[in-house]
Amino acid sequence: MKVAWLAALAALACPMQALAQVPKQGGELRIALSTDITSSEPGVRRSGDSDTILHHVLEALVAYREDLTIAPLLAESYTVGDGGRSYSFTLRDGITFHNGAPMSSADVKWSWDRLLDPATKWQCRGWYDGSQDAKIEAIETPDARTVVFRLAAPSALFLHYVANVQCLTGILHKDSVGPNGEWRQPVGTGPFTFAEWRKNSFILLKKFAGYRPRSEPMSGYAGARLAHVDQVRWMVVPDDATRRTALRAGQIDWIVTDVSDVVELRAAKGVRVSTAQGLSWNVLLVQTRDPLFADIRVRRALAHAIDLKTLVETRTDGLGKPNPSAIPDSSSAHTAVHGKGYAYDPDLARRLLKEAGYDGRPIKLQTSQKLAHLYDTAIILQSMLKQAGFNVDLEVLEWATQLDRYSKGNFQLQSFRFTARLEPSLNYKTIVGSKDVDPDNQWEDPQAIALLSSSTAELDPGRRQAIFDELHLRMIDQAPIVSLYNTPLVEASSDRVDGIGVTGFGKMRAWGVWITR
Repeated sequence: MKVAWLAALAALACPMQALAQVPKQGGELRIALSTDITSSEPGVRRSGDSDTILHHVLEALVAYREDLTIAPLLAESYTVGDGGRSYSFTLRDGITFHNGAPMSSADVKWSWDRLLDPATKWQCRGWYDGSQDAKIEAIETPDARTVVFRLAAPSALFLHYVANVQCLTGILHKDSVGPNGEWRQPVGTGPFTFAEWRKNSFILLKKFAGYRPRSEPMSGYAGARLAHVDQVRWMVVPDDATRRTALRAGQIDWIVTDVSDVVELRAAKGVRVSTAQGLSWNVLLVQTRDPLFADIRVRRALAHAIDLKTLVETRTDGLGKPNPSAIPDSSSAHTAVHGKGYAYDPDLARRLLKEAGYDGRPIKLQTSQKLAHLYDTAIILQSMLKQAGFNVDLEVLEWATQLDRYSKGNFQLQSFRFTARLEPSLNYKTIVGSKDVDPDNQWEDPQAIALLSSSTAELDPGRRQAIFDELHLRMIDQAPIVSLYNTPLVEASSDRVDGIGVTGFGKMRAWGVWITR
């Protein structure tokens, strides 16, 4: 009898385990934000938190998978024609907006016409009007399910811009604006509706019962966006310690935190910690027009003075990896060439400084205590540079002031981080260009500018890779910036929720997540 009972129990074990993984429906998911959103209007007065929330409400024609490839989202499929000058999208059938209206190609055209209207003040308009990159000459709607974008010249980046996680190209219904074009709130097609926003308190999203998910498995921002909870409450909690305390007390379900908090949170009862390699880029900015750093020998000395392996291990508690390239090592474009960087050699650094005639004059390294990763990195950099003969003082600024100094090029050195870019050309676009055109450009080598320009129009993968490899080798040779590492991502959640997956984008996804109890 005992043997039979054990056999029956063993037979049930696998089905019971499988059932335990079936998502539970309902309840409220509570997520902490460090700051309030700046707007509910996509791409207008945007912020990272605004982008994260609006991706739950709005959907673009295409989206990034976790491996940084492009997948259809609202589009059923797409084709590229005319040598990269034409992008044609076939829309999915049966998609409805949150107000119940069916979506058609006319809505796509209306949304895009509104984004491209200068009166909208969309922050990313330059990507599509020819001032910064591609130029859309026409948007055609030959039928209710087809949209065709005609470009003035071939673009290898057009789909990446449309899928961009920072500047959402989500398709809106006209009810999102009032009779005079004034913004109301987003009416989209996503798995959640925008229900309420109490400034500096919370943003409430509710499950959209009429949502039609894709059939493919969830991957990054692509695939099935399945909403399991009834609503998501994004709670504004500015203080880091308060967020961690609220998580441990069960008042919040999910937070983004820093690597320095991993040990504390892993020891906390009822808390799960998840980590992943991120895509945001930590760097040492160098003002190459500064009289001292205009000398390439001084810049090379700077690079050789940094023990990158020790810096990254210390700063990330071993979770991060050194990366000498502008391209994250999770990208397929990060070939062996992009692993080439500067050898740690403080003696060489001292010789280069002597050759350049450095007389020990003070150097200011700007940072901010608002962002712990920038400040802690600056402390380590200061110590390493002093050991190699640099006379470095920290200039600790308010974060808004540091950003202003960055945008105006008003610094010698800065500990800085660029937000995630998901395509190699876009990574280089953060640093390459003339300072006369834009003072926040870091690297104004004419050949680098020409290479970057060619990468944006080249459609052949092999030739594009050769461009990126050449850009990296030139960057290492000229040292206009010192690449440090890509920030590890750390998220902590209550054990009452399941389905949480850390994306390399550094963006929380409430779809696919459910409450277990």
